[in-house]
Parts: sequence; C-alpha cells; structure tokens
Amino acid sequence: MFFPYSESQIDFSKPEIEREEVLLSTRVFQVVRRIYRGGMERIFIRHRGAVTVVATTPENKMLLIRQFRAPLGEWLWEIPAGTLEEDEDPLLCAQRELEEETGFFSTEWSYLFPVCLAPGYSSEVIHFFRAKNARPVKGHIRPGDEDEVIYCLEATREEVLSFLQQGIIKDAKTIIGLQYWLGESV
Repeated sequence: MFFPYSESQIDFSKPEIEREEVLLSTRVFQVVRRIYRGGMERIFIRHRGAVTVVATTPENKMLLIRQFRAPLGEWLWEIPAGTLEEDEDPLLCAQRELEEETGFFSTEWSYLFPVCLAPGYSSEVIHFFRAKNARPVKGHIRPGDEDEVIYCLEATREEVLSFLQQGIIKDAKTIIGLQYWLGESV
C-alpha cells in the first residue's frame, strides 16, 4: 500500500483531553463537548452502541422490517436492530431485538463485524450479527416495543435486489447487511 509519507514521520498518538462537558444527556446518548490540548474542540454524540441482524428463514428469505423514522419523516425498510442497554452483551441484545421486532427467533448465530457509521460526530459502533433459519416465536403478538409500529416482511433475494436497485432501501446498516447476505454463497 502506498502512502505519500512514512508512518514514522507522523505522530499518531491520541490528542490529550483538557476538559469535557456533557451538553445534553438522554436515556440513549449524550452530546459531549471535548477540548483537547492545543485548542481543538469537538462536539459529538457519545452512544453506547447498537446491534443489527442479518436474519433469514429456513427458506432463505430475508427478514425486513418497516418502521417510521421521525428524523426523516419517512417509513424505512431496515434489517432488525436496536440500541444496547447499559453493559448488555451484544449477542443477547441481537437475539432480543430479532424477537421483538420480527416475532422470529434463531438458534444459529454468528458475529460478523463492527461498523462505525458516522465517526465524525458519533461514537456509536453497530455490531452486525448473522441469524440463520429464523422461525416464528409461538404466541408472539406483534412486533416492536409499546411505542413502535413495525411491519415485518420475508423477502426473497430477487425482491431484495430489486429494493436495492430501485433505491427503496436507504438505511446504511441495512444496505451493508443486505450486500453481505447477497455475497454469501448460495
């Protein structure tokens, strides 16, 4: 790999933090102002992280959900996902979110990779999981938390490809997860 400089020529140590203040604190995140030695200032969102699940049924259909996203004012198609609770194990969170949002469960789980979606203004890391042979939970009433309205769809590879090609799916984590799934050997 070519770099226009030598690694030894540049100091890649972390800048020293002089002070930090929390500007806003919510149940899910904090808005933080951090001042570094030398005067550099950064304002960012401190987030405890999230999970997302690339889940398929025994028929190899992708589980997609559709929910309203207030910041965009739109209903988006997404793969199941959710925010980690304080000190929660990411796998347990992924299993919980799959059941809550789709009414499905799986016994075949694997960790895929972490993704930083917006490191310029957020510390959030999303942990991607793969769940195969997901089946409906007996007696599951409806997807989502009490304050959510979520619709679930079992989509074929052809439908997923069509959604991607038409730009119907806009959510970054979903695009990443679906591209991963489409790249799996059939």
